Parts: sequence; C-alpha cells; structure tokens
Amino acid sequence: MFRMGVPGEWSGDPADADPASVTNRALADLLFEGLTRLGPAGLPEPALAERWFVTEDRLTWTFVLPEDLVDGGGVAVTARNVKHSLESVAARGPADQAATALTVVTGWRTHMNGEAGGVAGISAPDETTLVIRLDTAFELLPDVLASPPFGVTNRGDDGVIRTTGAYRWGEGDTLVPVDDRSGLPMIELVRSEQDPAALVAGGLVDWAVLRPGTDSDGIDADVIRQPLDLRVALVSRLPARADRLGLFGAVAPLLLATEVPALAPRSSVRATDEGTAPAAVVVDVPQGILEPLGSELVAQLESAGVTVVPVVSPPAEFAARVSSGEAVLFPVVMAGGTGPAGGLLRMAVPGGVDDVIGQLSAARAELAQAATAAIEEEPRDLFFAALEQHLIDDAFLLPVGQFEARIAVDRGVRGLRHRADGTLDLSGVVATG
Repeated sequence: MFRMGVPGEWSGDPADADPASVTNRALADLLFEGLTRLGPAGLPEPALAERWFVTEDRLTWTFVLPEDLVDGGGVAVTARNVKHSLESVAARGPADQAATALTVVTGWRTHMNGEAGGVAGISAPDETTLVIRLDTAFELLPDVLASPPFGVTNRGDDGVIRTTGAYRWGEGDTLVPVDDRSGLPMIELVRSEQDPAALVAGGLVDWAVLRPGTDSDGIDADVIRQPLDLRVALVSRLPARADRLGLFGAVAPLLLATEVPALAPRSSVRATDEGTAPAAVVVDVPQGILEPLGSELVAQLESAGVTVVPVVSPPAEFAARVSSGEAVLFPVVMAGGTGPAGGLLRMAVPGGVDDVIGQLSAARAELAQAATAAIEEEPRDLFFAALEQHLIDDAFLLPVGQFEARIAVDRGVRGLRHRADGTLDLSGVVATG
C-alpha cells in the first residue's frame, strides 16, 4: 500500500487539476489517461492512442485507438467519447488556462467562447479514429494532450465521469490498479488538514507535498524539489516602449520573487535602466498567492516616484481584465500542458486569455510560427528562448521566477519516479506502509 497525503478536496475532473496543485495533478494522472503520455525522457509516447500520424503540412493529426479500449469499469471508450472529453475542456471558457491551451485547433475558440455546440476541428469518423485539424502547424499537440487536464473522461449519458487511467476508485479513499497484473501498488489517500510535514514525520503517509514556507529540516524523509509547470512574469503593455522600460527599470525582480513562497527567482534577468517611468500607472493583481508580489511591486514603484492605483480582483475578474486589454501592468502565471514555453506562446500571440501584447510584430510572428512548427525539440527550445528574449527586449515581459514544490517521500519507499511534468511513475515502487 502506497499512502499519499491529500489536503482538501478535488472534484474528480482532471480539468480541475490546478497546475499549482502537484497533488491533484498527480491524482488526475493516475486516474485518467490522455491520448498520449510523457515518457522517461519527457517526450510524448502512445497512451490511449496506440499510434498517431500527421499530414505533411502538420495541420491534420490522426490518433488511432485500440479496438478493445475500455475504461476502469470495463465500458468501451470510443473516438466519439474522446471527442466529447476534449470538447468539455474547451467549454470551460476563456478564463480557464487548460481551455486556452488548444486554441490552434479549428473551431476550438468558438466553442470555448460559447458560440458553437462543439469543436469543428475534432471529428470521429469511426469508433477508433480521432482526427484533429489545426489552423496553424503545432508540433507540440501530442505534448499538450499528455497533460493531466486532458486526461480522457469517459462520461456516460448520466454525466458521471469514468476513469480511464491505470487506477480506478476503490472502496473509501483507495485507488486500485485496473490491471491486477501490472504490479502497481494500491494507494490509500490520507485526507487531512494537518500539516503534511507532520503526517510524514509521524509515519502516517509515504508521500506528501509540503506547504510553501514549511521548514523541512527536521523531517525524517527525502525532500525532493520539483519544478512546476508554472512561471511568473511581470507584464507591461503600455503603448510607449520608453514607459515600459522605465517601469521595469524601477523594479527589482528578485525582491518580487522572495515575496511569494515556493517561487524560485530568475536571477539571470536584470531590469533595465533605460526609459522613463510614467507619472502614474494602474497595477492589476489577482487575489491569492500573487497578492504579496503585487504589494511589493506597488511599494517599489511608489518609492521610485510613480503614483500607483492598485486593483486587486478575484481570479476570474483579473483574467477578464487581462483578456479585454484593460490591465496594463500585472503579474501573470505562464502555465500550460507544454510547460512554461506553451504559456509564453499564448502570451505572445494575440487572442488568448493570456495575450499581453494585442498585436504581433513580424519578428515575433516569425519566431512564434517557427517554434510551433519545429519538429525537433532542440531547435524548438531555441525558438522559444528567442521569442522570450524578444519580449524582454521590447519590455513587454520581465521574468520573475518559477514555482517549485517540495515533496517529502518516506525513506522506506523505493523506486518512485517524478516525471518531468510533476506526475508520478509508480511502476517500480516498493513501499513499507
């Protein structure tokens, strides 16, 4: 039995697995399988789809399912079920980061905005074939589909979510391997509002994500620092480049990062001393974990002689102000199934909820197109790095830091592996509990 510390509740829908919650993402990944999964090298490999292929223009992707594919309860999973599952993610709306990850799919945006009853670019010509058509080439599609929010939910007509992953729900708070011959351990979910560090120290769990700021020095466990699929940046979309440069020149990114627990600073980025800061500016901040960063930002700008009007709003209102263009200076979390690079792409290209520019220069358009169309991983990463540097040089973007989680694992556990996206590989686990 492998015991996982689980604070709070989760809806059971993988699309509700917040990128900032390592625990919920891990659970979603165990219970729901996507069309693809990330392999040991962090590259996509077959999961529910046994294979896929793409046309030469990289615009039409075809995923082939096994003929005998069933969910955790033995109910058939067809291409039509997968289509409905993907459409349910799009239907979450433009304020949802998972929903905005696939706006390159034809018709995805209109369904996301509630203007269509389905996604025109996703079709199921037969029970084992799913076809996804794109508006622009996007080599990262299999990577996105491997992300936990895109785990397939085999919903029935009754709306009940059926699991499709390696585990299914057992009695009480247990997860049971679907395949008895898999060698996977049974999992007990230990739900408690107690400090996860205390649960590990007391020998009550084998695995738990430590709370931000928790002192783990006294825990008799292995503590793993796990980078998350989340990066924080300060965004300015004031019209004049000199104003943007002046504002960023008055900001110390390192101090902003230290205000947010579990945010590792991007110390390699330095603010510029060019430009002149405007006399007054509105700073938008979402309620929640970024509020302390916003307070520090306001203090730094005021000390530089800038009159600041802070606007602190609930996340949905904040997202609406960003997507409408009302917000001109704000911190934002770059997240997505393709890692921080995917979030960066959605920030750089107009139209998404994370759009920070509103217009695309020829140079940025060329870089964005090259990054999404690159077949090989290394040149793709170089294009993304160049795109980020372009935004930094134009003073649209000032990277602040990357979130990381600290995970405590009982020393008696052997064979546990954390994948590149923070999910768990339990295939080699031996636990003492």
